[in-house]
Amino acid sequence: MLEAPLLIVAPPGAHAARLAAMLGQHSRAQDLPELNLFMAATVGGLNEIGALSDGLTTQGLRRAVAALYLDGQTDAGIAAASRWLARRADWTGAALITEFALRLAPKVLVSVDAAIGWRPDFIDRLLDDLPDVRLLHLVEHPRRWCQDTMAALADRLFVAPDYKDYAANPPALDPQLAWFRVHANLAAAGALLPDAHYRVLRIEDLLTRPEAALAGVCDWLGWSANPGELDAMQQPERSPFAAFGPDAALCGTDAGFLADPGFARRLRLPERLDGPLEWRSDQPGFAAEVLALASRYDYQ
Repeated sequence: MLEAPLLIVAPPGAHAARLAAMLGQHSRAQDLPELNLFMAATVGGLNEIGALSDGLTTQGLRRAVAALYLDGQTDAGIAAASRWLARRADWTGAALITEFALRLAPKVLVSVDAAIGWRPDFIDRLLDDLPDVRLLHLVEHPRRWCQDTMAALADRLFVAPDYKDYAANPPALDPQLAWFRVHANLAAAGALLPDAHYRVLRIEDLLTRPEAALAGVCDWLGWSANPGELDAMQQPERSPFAAFGPDAALCGTDAGFLADPGFARRLRLPERLDGPLEWRSDQPGFAAEVLALASRYDYQ
């Protein structure tokens, strides 16, 4: 019997990509890059979205196809992957991810999806078309995530409107809006799923107590958590996708992870929900809805 795929769902950031690569080092699993298969109803629709973004949204998908079916992650392999996908333009995302899962069996497909949480219709498409999927929802304290996101956005000429507060005049850059939107959408979906198909993991627990955090995930999945497996999972740099790809598909997952794919245990000082926001002097603190959602994940 084919084991259901595992998707790491979270807002954009390096931690989700790293966790997917970590779990992919387990003897029961194989990680793939970010596939973004549920942003459109079909592969053809996804290719159209990719064309509007200079192929950025399909880089991971093309790297996966090149690695699984063609001559590997080379420029020629990526070009062949584009043709392979074009011939399957009428396939749904669920059909394609099932094809990948069959190709990888008996190993379990593990991938990160940092796009699906932005829109409920993406989540609905996933759960309607692939009801057996398992979702590992990765959360991080909103203050730390917002600080890291502000640093990542600092040098960008264009910032997506999802990160802006248009109630301010002029509109203010405020990533807490994105943090709330993605996690609220994912939490709403998770509330409707059985425990066997949905689990929350805090990044802070993974970074400070990796053995316990990974053992908990393995127990949820029904995988062994012996010392050898726990050690292997702390070496995400061994993933075949833990490096930049060829010029035709350079990324395919978070660039921060690709630049520094290793894992190191980190001592993190606890962040606080109260107090002013470093990135917005016109607001006294986090919005009430952000505070309420963060408290559900035991952040203070």
